[in-house]
Amino acid sequence: MSHTAPWRKLCNCRCPLHHGFPRTDYFQPGCACTITCDTQPMTLLAEQWGCALFLDSNGDLWHVNALANGQWDWEHGGEIDGRADTYDDSVHIERLLREAARVLRRQIR
Repeated sequence: MSHTAPWRKLCNCRCPLHHGFPRTDYFQPGCACTITCDTQPMTLLAEQWGCALFLDSNGDLWHVNALANGQWDWEHGGEIDGRADTYDDSVHIERLLREAARVLRRQIR
């Protein structure tokens, strides 16, 4: 079985905008993708912060706020800004997620 990098996978979470297409834009208006779509390389559900943190296809840490009924506020998602109160913690989380992704990649070779 060959491995396909997450950012090369087609969206499979039934969002009418992205289903069956490569997902290159995470915060397009009207997006209904779930946070666990195959196009998300690495995701951490952060209930304490009311959001999900994930690595994009470049390995940069992004956030998206949780909404009611398992929906996500993609229109206001994005990279965590250096001015955010959580910035220092997010740098540490990004490093840990990158390390986890590296370990997991090593296991599938």
